[in-house]
Amino acid sequence: MNLSTASRTFQLLSRIFDIRTPTEPFLPPAGEKGPLPLREAQQPLPRATPESQGISSRHIQRFLEELDRDGELYPQDVLVLRNGHVLCQAAWGGQDLRAVKYTFSACKSVVSLAVGLLADDGNLSLDEQVADIFDGEGSLKRRLRGMTVEDLLTMRSGALFTEAEALTETDWVRRFLSATLKGEPGTEFAYNSLNTYMLSVIVRRRSGMALTDFLQERLFGPMGITDVLWERCPMGVEKGGWGLYIRAEDLAKLGQLVMDGGMWRGERLLSRSYLQSALTPHAVPPASTGDFNYGYQIWVGRSENTFLFNGMLGQNVLGFLDSSILVVSHAGADTDFQESRYFEIVSRYFGGRFPARLPEDPAAQASLADAAAGFSAYSRPPAALDGREAPFLRSFTAPDGAAASVGLLPVALQALHNNYAAGLVSVAVSVKSGLPELIYRERDALRRLPVGLGRPAVTQLDFRGDVYQVAALGRFTHDEEERPVFYIRLEFLETPCVRIIKLIWDGDGLLLRQRETPGIPYVFEKLRTAAQSALYKPLLLVAAGGAEEDYLRFKTLQILAPEVRLIPQGPD
Repeated sequence: MNLSTASRTFQLLSRIFDIRTPTEPFLPPAGEKGPLPLREAQQPLPRATPESQGISSRHIQRFLEELDRDGELYPQDVLVLRNGHVLCQAAWGGQDLRAVKYTFSACKSVVSLAVGLLADDGNLSLDEQVADIFDGEGSLKRRLRGMTVEDLLTMRSGALFTEAEALTETDWVRRFLSATLKGEPGTEFAYNSLNTYMLSVIVRRRSGMALTDFLQERLFGPMGITDVLWERCPMGVEKGGWGLYIRAEDLAKLGQLVMDGGMWRGERLLSRSYLQSALTPHAVPPASTGDFNYGYQIWVGRSENTFLFNGMLGQNVLGFLDSSILVVSHAGADTDFQESRYFEIVSRYFGGRFPARLPEDPAAQASLADAAAGFSAYSRPPAALDGREAPFLRSFTAPDGAAASVGLLPVALQALHNNYAAGLVSVAVSVKSGLPELIYRERDALRRLPVGLGRPAVTQLDFRGDVYQVAALGRFTHDEEERPVFYIRLEFLETPCVRIIKLIWDGDGLLLRQRETPGIPYVFEKLRTAAQSALYKPLLLVAAGGAEEDYLRFKTLQILAPEVRLIPQGPD
């Protein structure tokens, strides 16, 4: 990290930690995430009964029920496939399998497929030096001249310009090429999303097309993959290592392409030889990341013959090569890499041997279908208003400065998109078309959303050009002190993020409590780890005002779980 980047990173952290004022980003929000439709996948994968593919329906049902019981996985959706057939799909709560989903680092594996296409065409050699591709750009470090495309693919570039620093930079290529290196390229595994970004730039330069357009021509179009969005850097290049929105079933198609050695419905789209190299372990990550080695932007099982597209918080495409079973999932857990119990559970259910087929079992199939549907809040009947909404049917205002950094958008999404809240002004509740409507006013916008009772109501919310499909489910209840509570759960369907709002009426006004998942455990652990690092502890001490665990927990709660006293302004 150079001095100018360190200074800007410190200033941004200081702004985020200071809840007395809205966070002012260094770069303006791009507002590039327009509305993405809720619709079925085009060219859907074939469906089959589990028994026709050699897996018991009751076995899959037990798997889903174990995911549901676990209190830390926060599953959102799962697809189970064998031999290219979807055997089961399930979505939890307000989630919708028609939604285009954010993949985080799982899209690194998609970049690898694009690199493989270039290599197949003879337009790129994995032995090429990065310095030759970017000759004349940036102040190339002497040691960088040994860095190859394969070093980028295997996370062994040694470059120390990271995703966090990119939040305050505009020219990522220049900063990467002039970055300090740790060790010699090709020697040490160091996970860094900017390696994948550089691959995205290389694809653009060698193909003459943007990464998304290249994939559209070569993979997305032939495979019926639609409604894809890939966020771009300030210079207009796809971020590569993160930022891809893609429907769960379309992500499963790409996993199936890898499973089938580059074949898609009888047509070869990608060479088997590239995929064999991509699924060969080239680097050994730390054991703390999980039981996987690293190939070409694809994780490779250490103890099982598996491959994995993996994104933080629970975005996964896990393929069991010996049995042709593919499990695709999205979640909102507080974990990175393969740290959660999810992988042990999936391996236990699908890591063994399975017969080619089993006798059909209609009763078990019906039970599985009922169980999968039962996880969804849309399977429940709507509820009617019953009078308990009465205390909330008015406007409540936040005192000046009391909620300067509080907003409706989850903080994780604010940071991810450099799109910070302008501060809460007021909250109101009304009734519209038989449903309560939350009216949430910030300094720069007023947002209205219907809140379903019994089953979610879905609406679009616009945050400075970033548009989200949001499923809102609420209930009127009481807390332990018998105070009336309006509990609202907002699921941002294209993301792992959930915003939870509690409005508590105490006779004099409202207490607004907000929290989000993923959230407090994840952020606190990141801060705690940073406080133990000689590199980041001084930065954290100044930006946050302290590095003790209790203090860091307090700062995490301030940011991610604010409480604001709201003053009633009379009936609306």
